[in-house]
Amino acid sequence: MLATTRSSSSLTLVADAARLLATDGPISSRVDGVLNIMRRALGFHDGRVSRVAEGTGRSIREQWTITNGWDEPWVDDVLDAAVAARAPIRRIVRRRGSDALPEGLITHYCAPIAWDGQLWGAVEVRAAGGSAIGLVEQTSIAALVPLLAVALAGDAGNGSAAPVGELTGRQRNWLQSLRETMEAPLALTALLNQLLEWALEATGAEAGSISLVDHQRGELILQAHQGYGRDPLGFDSYGEPRRAWSWDHGIPGRAARTGRPLVVRDVGNLPDFQASNPAVRAELAVPIAHDGQALAVLVLDSARATAFAPREVAVITALCEAANQPLRRAVAYQESLESSTHLRQVFDNLPIGLALVDKHGRVLRHNGAWLSVWGLGASSGGEPFVLQLDLVERLLQRIPDPLAFTDFCTSGQHAPAEVKSLAVRLHAPHQDIHVLSVPTRDSLGQLTGRVWMVSDVTREREADRVKSEFISVVSHELRTPLTSILGYTELLLERQFAPAEQREFVQTVYDEASHLATIVEDLLGVTRLEAGTMRLNQWVVSTKQLINEVMSQIKIQLTNRHRLVVDIPAQIPPVYVDRDKVKQILFNLLTNAVKYSPAGGEVTLSIREPAALPPEHPPGSFLIVKVSDQGMGIPEVDSPHIWERFYRVDNSNTRRIGGTGLGLFIVKGLVELHGGRIWVTSAVGRGSVFTLTLPVATEFVRA
Repeated sequence: MLATTRSSSSLTLVADAARLLATDGPISSRVDGVLNIMRRALGFHDGRVSRVAEGTGRSIREQWTITNGWDEPWVDDVLDAAVAARAPIRRIVRRRGSDALPEGLITHYCAPIAWDGQLWGAVEVRAAGGSAIGLVEQTSIAALVPLLAVALAGDAGNGSAAPVGELTGRQRNWLQSLRETMEAPLALTALLNQLLEWALEATGAEAGSISLVDHQRGELILQAHQGYGRDPLGFDSYGEPRRAWSWDHGIPGRAARTGRPLVVRDVGNLPDFQASNPAVRAELAVPIAHDGQALAVLVLDSARATAFAPREVAVITALCEAANQPLRRAVAYQESLESSTHLRQVFDNLPIGLALVDKHGRVLRHNGAWLSVWGLGASSGGEPFVLQLDLVERLLQRIPDPLAFTDFCTSGQHAPAEVKSLAVRLHAPHQDIHVLSVPTRDSLGQLTGRVWMVSDVTREREADRVKSEFISVVSHELRTPLTSILGYTELLLERQFAPAEQREFVQTVYDEASHLATIVEDLLGVTRLEAGTMRLNQWVVSTKQLINEVMSQIKIQLTNRHRLVVDIPAQIPPVYVDRDKVKQILFNLLTNAVKYSPAGGEVTLSIREPAALPPEHPPGSFLIVKVSDQGMGIPEVDSPHIWERFYRVDNSNTRRIGGTGLGLFIVKGLVELHGGRIWVTSAVGRGSVFTLTLPVATEFVRA
């Protein structure tokens, strides 16, 4: 009767445990529930289930313990013996007394959880007395072992800790050979690709990858892969191959977070599996860790559900453990290399010229802007290159004061800890250069030389000049007509004048206001030209009619000292132009010819069909228009600058004549908007000839 009762209790235990282990809850809660069922059915005081992995010795991956008030520590001798023997061990031990349990004997029973030749863990129970845990209890525990094995194996197949088997002697020799290979200095990319090759060869997996772990961002960064195609993660929004993904998803991310190897027998059961190859069935993820923190994760994928048995897992785990130190060394080297690469890119691509100079003035390194700022060719940067000798020699023809520049080059040697700066003006062509020389030090704080920072500030200086010229124009050219307008209007308001005098005053006010309007219109024209918003309203225009309209405008500017000559052939084709803009061009050129011929003389306007256009002129059909005078002429040094804003030849005559310095800038812009070109030839005291081209209205345009 007693035997029947115990048998029924054992069957109930197995049935309850089977139902609990078959649920979808976490493995920890399921094992804890089984231990509670066992304690109620078998009457022991405490129990423990260990997830055990085999290698050269025992390795506990996880443990779950249940107790009934005992404070007796677990002794692992029984666990070690049972795992080593692959057989149950029952041992009687003596325990110390306590309030919960007096001194006496304890029965400690341990049964390995093994199934189908694979070891998954062990189950242990302890009870008071030397006769506890008899045959019936042992039989009940033996009946539970297959259920626990299935649960632990199933949990491993859903991304939990992978069971690790034993290495063969051949595999140990192979790993030792790989360790020796990895001791050689290897770049990060070479090391990871080699590791992946070894892992694929050892397991027969069809595909694999290795990703570095960024713990700060919680990301995996793909470094090496095989078998997935060219870009397994696809592309980002900029069309660049994607390399990083969050570790919150997938088995690789879980391995990175936990630092434990994980295996999946069927990835189809995982909702967060990120498929990159449709043939994948099983996946193994093994971290390469240091101090419990994953540095990288090695992932292997296979179309075979049985691809990653415990022995393959053992090989890959051992390979990753052997790669720990080489990986740390390669990562440190890679970080140093990346830092150096970033600094080099910044150094090489800065628009400011940079040169690293030693204590003796010898250039150790420079970027491309260094040569271009000085106007030196690429060969000028060859070694050796000494500032106070080679640089001064190459710039000798362009530096107004070579001795002062030489002193600056050597000043860093006399005062190596001081910051030096110099403004250098070069000629042929004109350049304004700012030089800043700063001392450099090594990691110990010792002076090693200097870094020269050279920037071309010609544009800035020119901007300052233009700003000054603009202020001058505003203060002079606008003030003069405003003074006249205010003066005459004040007279008209304060006193009564005869009608003739009033008309004369009003006419003066009108003329000065018109002059102001012209200046404002010129300023607006400059703004529109620079902004690119000036638009042409082009039509086919009779050339002769256009010239007649300009002549009627210019007559009021002529004096009895000037004679205007118009030289146009009887047959001249029409032009395709903006009528008002061309009239503005010709009016400006003719009024300039009159203004800058204070002694009088002949002003000529001539138009011809050219036999040939200048070499650099745009192709097409054009007329040549020339405006020549017999005035004061333009010095050769000023000729290239007369097209600039606010530029005026600086001599007593031009200062007396006045002007904004905007006319020729506007003329050039309008001519080029029409597709033409303008240039000048001049001789001081003999006059100037301004030549421009205007597009002919071809048959296609006329239609």
